[in-house]
Amino acid sequence: MENMDQREFSLQTILGAIQQSKMETTAHIDNMILPVQTTLNNLQGSLSTLCDQITELEHRVSANECNIEDLTKRVAALEKENTYLREKADDAENRSRVNNLRFTNVSEHSEGTDTASFIIQLLCHLFSSDSFPTPPVIEKAHHSPTYSSISNARSPQPFLVKFLHFQDKVKILRLAREKKELSFQGRRIYINPDFSIDLLKRRRQYDYIKKKLREAGKSYSLLYPATLRVIIDGKPKLFRTPGEAYEFFRDFVSSP
Repeated sequence: MENMDQREFSLQTILGAIQQSKMETTAHIDNMILPVQTTLNNLQGSLSTLCDQITELEHRVSANECNIEDLTKRVAALEKENTYLREKADDAENRSRVNNLRFTNVSEHSEGTDTASFIIQLLCHLFSSDSFPTPPVIEKAHHSPTYSSISNARSPQPFLVKFLHFQDKVKILRLAREKKELSFQGRRIYINPDFSIDLLKRRRQYDYIKKKLREAGKSYSLLYPATLRVIIDGKPKLFRTPGEAYEFFRDFVSSP
């Protein structure tokens, strides 16, 4: 009996020790888990906040993308409208100059006090009095207001002449082409249509191809506003841009 009591006491002692150890271990684990759990809870809260912020940012980015797309379309529309208005204004400016001619390299102060009368005399000198049975009517004649005496110090100030009748302007240009070289007081005189600066730049883009066409003996003309007309095998061919002309004549014309 005594041995059995001792054995039972020993088992109870062992069980008590096991339970005590279990409780201590559980308490220790709980103590260790608690800060981890707190950290996890904090991380979960931070992640939740971050997710909310990301969602808000996504909404803002989406809204900004829509705004940017709308602004891009508006800018494109405004650029298109601006180009149209500039072309329309430039066309109107050139139409207002349709009766104008520009006389270049005429000696300074040779016009005296009456520029219009001087131009009539100059035309008769350059061509012949028979070319003008009736003198052309000049509305205005003056030095070009866009001339820069600083950048063109060695060149006389050009004359800008507006004729009353378009036919007179056309006739003078034809006579100038036929005579080819015009001179007055030892200077070579040039007579050209009066174009806006923008149109003049467009027309000058053909200068290189025109030079090569002359060297190749090709007959050409530059039509208004900026179309190159070339005679090929006896037939006219039109080129709307310098690029078209370069491409067509690439066998004997190389880009500068």
